[in-house]
Amino acid sequence: MKKALSVLIALMAALLLPAGALAAQFTGGCDPAALPAEGANATLSILIENDSDAAMENIVVLYNGTALFDTTAGVIIPSGGSSTFYQTVTVPAALVGSSITLNISWTENGEPKSSTLSIPILNAGSAAGGLDSASVLLSAERTVSSSQASQGEVIQLTYTLTNNGVTPITGVSLVDREIAGSAPMIENIVLEPGVPYTFTYDYTMGRSTVTSSPVISFTQADGTTGTLTIEDKALGMVKSQITVEVEQGVASANGQTFTLVLTNDGNQRISKIVVKDELGNSVSNEPFALAIGESTSFTYTVPTDAMRNVVFHISGVDGTNTEYSDHTQTYVVREYIDPSLIGISFGAAVTEPLDASGSVAIDFTIENTGSLVMKNLRLSEAEYGVLYVLETVAQGTAVINQRINVGSPRDLTFTLELEDPSGNVYAYTAYITASYIGPEPSAPTEPSVEPISPGDLVSEVGGSVTSALRTVLIVLVILTVIAGIALIALSVLEKKERQRQARRRAQRERMLRQQALEQGVSGDTRRIEPPKRRE
Repeated sequence: MKKALSVLIALMAALLLPAGALAAQFTGGCDPAALPAEGANATLSILIENDSDAAMENIVVLYNGTALFDTTAGVIIPSGGSSTFYQTVTVPAALVGSSITLNISWTENGEPKSSTLSIPILNAGSAAGGLDSASVLLSAERTVSSSQASQGEVIQLTYTLTNNGVTPITGVSLVDREIAGSAPMIENIVLEPGVPYTFTYDYTMGRSTVTSSPVISFTQADGTTGTLTIEDKALGMVKSQITVEVEQGVASANGQTFTLVLTNDGNQRISKIVVKDELGNSVSNEPFALAIGESTSFTYTVPTDAMRNVVFHISGVDGTNTEYSDHTQTYVVREYIDPSLIGISFGAAVTEPLDASGSVAIDFTIENTGSLVMKNLRLSEAEYGVLYVLETVAQGTAVINQRINVGSPRDLTFTLELEDPSGNVYAYTAYITASYIGPEPSAPTEPSVEPISPGDLVSEVGGSVTSALRTVLIVLVILTVIAGIALIALSVLEKKERQRQARRRAQRERMLRQQALEQGVSGDTRRIEPPKRRE
């Protein structure tokens, strides 16, 4: 039992051992560590450490099929040993800022083995040591989760910035105006050498296509601001649209035919398209696809044995694997009625001609000679609108008298519309001319007044006005003269009255002075009252 258990433990240990243990460790280097952007000579080094139990022999180093490190020829690295090899190479500009990948092969106890080693080549900038080219030290990449989306869908943009130099880059900011506005999406970031900086932004698609145009700014070695741009990327607004034109044919006993023309007017290919009516009946026999701008047509017959409101439904899948659906307007299909059952005649005649007030009387004659009772009669005129309505029109003749105020002679166009029992509409037209009988009434003339000059007053009045008006004018002239004489007489009388009052005042003053002198001589002083004014 113990023996069986030990065997089981040994087997488990064997299973847990790695299937292929690493036989050697490889470390690469470049001297100098950073090269000018234009490229330069550098010394590559490889440190090989043998971790296996067997010696490493026949060591060969290749770069793109070309042998490097010739000093490995004949070298044997024992178990636990190590060895370093050197090779001077010319590194082109295309490899500056990337890595040199080496393929290393060897044998252990005759068994071939191989591995790869990447040696990074850092970018030191231009030969002058400055940062005059933004793309020398800083690289940028932008990826999108989708280049097209419908309104409201989210597109994720991923931005990756990498410092290919040997010193940190500071003041890094990024603006993508149409995606996130004019404010920086990141600002004042420090990029360490060789460490990519990645961030994402979720953009919700609006109503139109936008363009991602990232602009990265950063601080250069001389303190100025450098810029780097990423190529534009359009994020397309998905417009899935199928335009459907429907032509409704003439109804018959066999049904009513519809012709449908479908055109892809969007910017997406739409596949798995199915067209059905409102009852779920298929218009298109099999699903089909429409490329952008492509059209196709179908003919479909709807039975006319009963009234239906027909609607066509369209469904499919667009280029973004989003379901598409739409429908047409409603088309009325009525129960078919044989036209031979319909018999309508319509006429109009003037019964009273146009009078002076502009009114005309008309008789409309409607004769139903068919086998059906018609309904919803509407009598209208092109300019004056609906004149008369009637719910039913039985077999026989009906006369409708209407008086219409048209104002002046003119041509009139009358339309009669009515429906059969299924609701199918029939229209008939009649024409008349509203005019006067005999000479047209003359319009009343407007009175006119000629201007009269003052010098010709008497002659004009005597020759153009009636005797009564002349008498009135003469009386007015006499009254005016009398009024003038009266005013003159009143003025003379008023002047004489003022003169008389002035003389009386002067006489009264002389009497008062005389009395005052006489009293002064006798020594008797008296108060003299002013005379009372005569009422």
